[in-house]
Amino acid sequence: MVGWLSLCEPTFAEVVLGKTRIQVLEAGDPLFHPGDQSTGIFGLLSGAVAVSFVVPEFGPSVSHILQPGAWFGEMAYVRKPHAIGAHATRPTRAVFLAARDIEALVAEEPRRWTEFTQLAILNAQLAMGTVYDLMLRDPLHRCAATLLRLAGLRHGPPLAVSVPVELDITQADLAHMTNLSRNSVGAILRVLREKRCVDVDYGQLHITDPAMLKTLLDPER
Repeated sequence: MVGWLSLCEPTFAEVVLGKTRIQVLEAGDPLFHPGDQSTGIFGLLSGAVAVSFVVPEFGPSVSHILQPGAWFGEMAYVRKPHAIGAHATRPTRAVFLAARDIEALVAEEPRRWTEFTQLAILNAQLAMGTVYDLMLRDPLHRCAATLLRLAGLRHGPPLAVSVPVELDITQADLAHMTNLSRNSVGAILRVLREKRCVDVDYGQLHITDPAMLKTLLDPER
């Protein structure tokens, strides 16, 4: 068990998983759109899910990729519409825990709110970490940090990733996520390929050596 549930009491994790139901998605299938009413939280078993944001100036645009072990959708705690969208980028299996089941579990044992709150805190830390990474002045550092975040290896407890990590994004997507030009990202990816920590394929980026990427963020190691 990885991610949020790995930080919870084992009995809580068992109860939560026992209340979930599995959803199977194909590439492009949405879990929800920005503005949709939130009805529960999701946990990613396999595949990948892209998170998109809409802001007044533009959107929707992909800002993050969720890897197996990630949980999301905690707007359901307060029954508010989703501020983000989420869709599968490849064949994906997810579990869904309905808001009514969350409320029933907490009604049975109020202290369970502490465990559910941990998920909101983890995702808030991920968002704050994303902002921090965007403030890295060195473009190579910014790209390395972003790639590690997309692999689930940058902020929060590590997720269940295997090497190479396949990211369903293009160079243009990475340029958007790092606030760099496509030409700048292309040059940085050539450097990362020379260091054999990243490979590039059509519509995908592959992280082949996460440890090397981490070293690039800490040159004194």
